[in-house]
Amino acid sequence: MKFCFRSFLSFLLVFQLLASPVAVSVAQADPFITTSSLPSLFSAPGVLNQGSSVQQPLPGYGVPQDSYFTDNLGNILMNVNVWGQVYKPGQVIVKENADLASVLSMVGGPQVKANLKKVRINRQQPDENGKTTYLVDLKAYYKDGDRSSFVDLKPNDTIIIPEDKGINTDLALRIAGLALSVVTIFAVYGD
Repeated sequence: MKFCFRSFLSFLLVFQLLASPVAVSVAQADPFITTSSLPSLFSAPGVLNQGSSVQQPLPGYGVPQDSYFTDNLGNILMNVNVWGQVYKPGQVIVKENADLASVLSMVGGPQVKANLKKVRINRQQPDENGKTTYLVDLKAYYKDGDRSSFVDLKPNDTIIIPEDKGINTDLALRIAGLALSVVTIFAVYGD
């Protein structure tokens, strides 16, 4: 009976050691899955979607625009770039009065590791004060809905969401779990 229990416990611990890296890669996968079987009803203007899960820009739409442009409905649009800790980084086409929250929603929102206190907006052309970089604290918006730190977006602005360099508690807990498994194996077989 004691041998059977030890064998079963050993199997569980070895399984945990082998399955842990797989669980991490699955947990870090993109939670927003696009399927090619569903037609895209709301694709961005100038984006050709022919049933594939990857949208290809039409000719001329990948080139940076110096200013605003319009779609077929007369909406005034602009390109904005989003880099860093968001789920779908890249260039998005937004209406001229879109704010930071709308743009972040279009790219899937901030990831868990995003540093919301140090969001940077780099402007292609200096504004009337000669400023090309703005720092925005999205933590206040995230907590209270306070949009006072938002900056009016301009064509070709680049929004950069940096990674939070704090302690990675997920990694620390996984390492502690694996260490506990090894200690348990030695405790069981040490008898």
